[in-house]
Amino acid sequence: MAELFQFKPHFEVTASENLSLFIGKCRDELKVFGENLDWQSFVWPKIAVFAKLGVTTRKPASNECMDDTFTEFAKAYLRYQQGHNPTGTRNELKALRAVEAALIQVKGNASIDRLSIDCLDEAVVLAKQHYSSGSAYQCGREIERLAVFLSDNNLIPSNLKTWKNPIPRPSDTTKTGKEAKAVREKKLPNEIALNAIAEIFASEPSKQRDIFTTSVFAMLMAAPSRITEILTLPADCEVTEIDKNGVERYGWRFFSGKGYEGDIKWIPTVMVEVAKTAVKRAKGLSSHARKLARWIETNPDKFYRHENCPDVSDTEKLTITQACQALGLSIKDESTCRSGLKSKGLKQASNFHTLDSLWVHVKEWLPEDFPWFDKDKGIKYSNALFVLNINQFHGNRGCLPLELFKPSNNFFNNDIITRESLGGVHKSIFDRYSYFNEDGSRLKMTSKQARHLLNTMAQRGGLSNLEIAKWSGRADVKQNRTYNHMTEYELVAMAEQLDTSKSLFGPMGEVSSHFPVSIQEFNTLEQAAAHVTEYGYCVHDYTMSPCDKYRDCLNCSEQVCIKGDTVKLERIKAQLDRTEALLQKAEQGIDEGSLGADRWFTYHQKTATRLRELVSILENPEIEKGAQIKLRGNDFTQLRRVVEKKAVESISNDLSDCDEASILEDITKMLGGGIG
Repeated sequence: MAELFQFKPHFEVTASENLSLFIGKCRDELKVFGENLDWQSFVWPKIAVFAKLGVTTRKPASNECMDDTFTEFAKAYLRYQQGHNPTGTRNELKALRAVEAALIQVKGNASIDRLSIDCLDEAVVLAKQHYSSGSAYQCGREIERLAVFLSDNNLIPSNLKTWKNPIPRPSDTTKTGKEAKAVREKKLPNEIALNAIAEIFASEPSKQRDIFTTSVFAMLMAAPSRITEILTLPADCEVTEIDKNGVERYGWRFFSGKGYEGDIKWIPTVMVEVAKTAVKRAKGLSSHARKLARWIETNPDKFYRHENCPDVSDTEKLTITQACQALGLSIKDESTCRSGLKSKGLKQASNFHTLDSLWVHVKEWLPEDFPWFDKDKGIKYSNALFVLNINQFHGNRGCLPLELFKPSNNFFNNDIITRESLGGVHKSIFDRYSYFNEDGSRLKMTSKQARHLLNTMAQRGGLSNLEIAKWSGRADVKQNRTYNHMTEYELVAMAEQLDTSKSLFGPMGEVSSHFPVSIQEFNTLEQAAAHVTEYGYCVHDYTMSPCDKYRDCLNCSEQVCIKGDTVKLERIKAQLDRTEALLQKAEQGIDEGSLGADRWFTYHQKTATRLRELVSILENPEIEKGAQIKLRGNDFTQLRRVVEKKAVESISNDLSDCDEASILEDITKMLGGGIG
């Protein structure tokens, strides 16, 4: 593993000096992406392209590259972050491109030390214009991470840690309606295309390209897998075991992506024969390439004699035709032989090359990571299910028996999609077998659609989310939501099956009525409701009104304390100590002439008096334990305020002798007494 360092800024120097120090250490000391990384290049092959926002080419022109004042930091930041937290997507590049564009637009140049809040806001706007909703969210998240990194490490003068990504994470839940239908149609495979590729597979195609495409897709349909997982399967991936019921089960052993590690992915019984056939055909395609890789591993200094190799000794001088024959090049005529050797950078002459000398060049043409087909998963070329020879499927060029080829995602997908940009030159497997849509348009699919379809079928079949996640090779069960494309009608039907007595679509079922009870009925309940408070219980009738005291329980006549509850008593004593301290401060405030201090003095004096009375009662040995203590008080409530107002109006209107005035007076006395 490349040696890493934790950058520690010097806070006694300027941000500009820290920035220079950071770039220098990342350039000269880090070995992430390899010791021979060309730092000065704007293109790091298979790693990153430091191009401006919106440039998609892998070989940008000089005016399409990032600004020189920004590129050095961008390279250092990417190398540093990927060293500490390596990812396949490298979303840091999205953020760097958006920030560089925003700096130029807002500040006039791309110097990172001029980054500010308005630049970050503009970067987010640009991200939403250039990326999809999901990619824009990821870009915004990386911009926020970049802002924190710059601020924490004193690389810029401004503090941008308070800035937050304003782009919400796109919804990945299943919706109903036209939008959901469009999403389903986009992510699920075309039924005509699905049937077409199944028919081609069943017809046992003879051409190797067709065998490859149909076998890979059959394996994608056998179990929910990512295309990279299928293409990196080992040749000995097949596993057969007997389960607890004595039934033979068939599966594949491989490593999954997205953090799930290695596992056996079991194949549904209905797909076992298809899966076995697909693996068998794949082994047939890769047998020669695997044999070559195994020979190179075990005999690195001896020429590999393929079936068309000239029958000569390893040191015998070869004619130009024999040299081409040994390398698997075309030997149509001498001109073709010379052209072939020239394309390989070899001397075009007879009696110059030997098998031994050619073998030196053959080993130079090996893939970069040979013998590892996938080093992280421990799979060598000699045991890779889908290792091929270069030009093995090419219609015009001959297969090169001494050169290995690792098929990529695009290599597979290019045979099931329509590449409109190439016009009629490109023909997919559907085109070659004359399969089209009902309207005559060309058929197309993607490798991921098979995964979406299998996950949806698993949801329809009632498989649990945990089982689906495990079968699909996911570390997070929540990721299942993205792959579930059941319609709203299917979800309703599944819900109805849980209770067949209920129907969500159709005749209305019986619904029991639950009407509010009357006050009389409520009052007859054997057990009334009470709220536990910090000091006891609240017996306020919340069916009549909400709390009028705003939780000032100690000054409320509906607060009930229980004699003998030592925990609550200690709380009351502690509150008394705090209240007396506040009372002294309020009294001091009055002496100093502080505005409003008299009101606080009155309030705390009242509270302290009630607390002293309450403590005295709760500590009185003559009162038995378990007794309910409720202090009287002249409480203010909204109801009391209304009653008093009405009573005053009645008296002022000389209605004191009427029944209404009498009732209001009684209510006022009751409320004033604090009986409840």
